[in-house]
Formats: sequence, C-alpha cells, structure tokens
Amino acid sequence: MSAAALAEYLILRPDGQQNILHDSKYSRPPIVTANGEAMRALRAYNQDPRRSQDTLLRVKDALTTKSEAADITPKQRDEALRCLEIIDLFERNENALGMRSMALSEAPTFEAIEIESVMISIRPDFIVGGGAPNRVGAGILRVAKAPDPAGGKRPETRERRGEIRREMARYMVAMQQLLLEAQKGALGVSDRDLCFVADVRLGERIGPAADHAVRLRDIRGACRQIAGLWEAVTPKPSLFKKP
Repeated sequence: MSAAALAEYLILRPDGQQNILHDSKYSRPPIVTANGEAMRALRAYNQDPRRSQDTLLRVKDALTTKSEAADITPKQRDEALRCLEIIDLFERNENALGMRSMALSEAPTFEAIEIESVMISIRPDFIVGGGAPNRVGAGILRVAKAPDPAGGKRPETRERRGEIRREMARYMVAMQQLLLEAQKGALGVSDRDLCFVADVRLGERIGPAADHAVRLRDIRGACRQIAGLWEAVTPKPSLFKKP
C-alpha cells in the first residue's frame, strides 16, 4: 500500500476505506509515472542550492514544443500540458512553499517498510538536512489533483477539499518519520521537524501536526485493521473482462 493510500484510508468513512483497500490490492501501478517530467524537473531544481530558473525553463520549453507537435497522441499531449500546469503552479506558489532556503538532496529509493504486518511504500522526493548535526528529515512534493480545491464551486467545498489534503499531508509527514526511523540511523537521526509535505496545489508546506504522536498511533492502528481485513477483500466484478 502506498503512503498516499494509507493517508486517505485514515481520513475516510468505512465505505471509502473499502475502496482504498480494493484499489491497493488489485490495481496495477502505471508503467510510466504520471507527471514524471514535471516531477523530475522540480526535484532537480530544488536539489540545486542555486535554484536556477534555467532548469525549469528548459523543461517548460520542451513540454510546450511536445504539446504542439503534429504527431503527438492525445494522451501524450494531455500529459505534457498537465506537467506544464504543475511547473507553473510551483513557480506561482514557490515563495509560499518556503523551500528555497532548505537544504534538500536526492532521496534514495527506499524499500517498503512493515507497519503492523502491512507493507507501506513511502517515497520521499527529498532528504532534508540543515538542522542539528546528524539530524535528518524527508520531504514530499505533492502535485496530485484530487481532491482539487480549485475545482469546487462553493467556498465551503473548496475549503473542505483543502482540509482533506492537509489531513493527508499530516499523516504522510508522520509516515516519513517512521520511514527514516526504519533506516536505523543510516541516514542520520530522524527529526520530525525536518519532515514536510509541500502541496503545490494548496501553496502550503505542511509539517508535523500538533497531535503528531497521536497520528503515529493512528497509523499503526489502521495498519493492524488493514492486516485483519486484507484477505477478505475480493475483486470487483468490473475488474473482469466481459466475454
């Protein structure tokens, strides 16, 4: 199960939790990561202490050219335009995200960690330094659209969607701490205050919640529940091909 799926599971009602369990058990991961070109550019930009704008400009020019090519498929054009949108949103919200002064480096590819008999895949975009000696954190750059705060027509709908994203982020911050602790000091001493989720669509950098310790317990409790339910999750009929 991915960190984002577990975070969503933690804030949903039982019917929504059933959908998360089903999709985590039976969905196939995409061969090519969605938003890949945008994410590669944003990782490279933020890992560069100079924060050179040329890094993003080059990628935006290439994406614009790609989106206007005559031989491109509709799917490829949509992906290129989505990546352009993500980079534009980041540039618009960069000051609010407050990442420019942070010491960010490339995160290794971590193995999934076991939490209460459930394997959880947590993939930070950055390793965070700059705190006390030998202290280390991790950061995730979240660009996923759903739930889209800007897509709500009513102010209360936009606020509700925004709060869902914030709650998910707070759980993902806690999971990053657990991930670093699972490395047993190989990267340094885990520091929750150096862990964050930068939500590009909200324009906010979200750190540990005031009830961070409670959330760690919630994560472990949810994983115990998931472990007990996992075997009983069956595929939906829609997964089977029609004859």
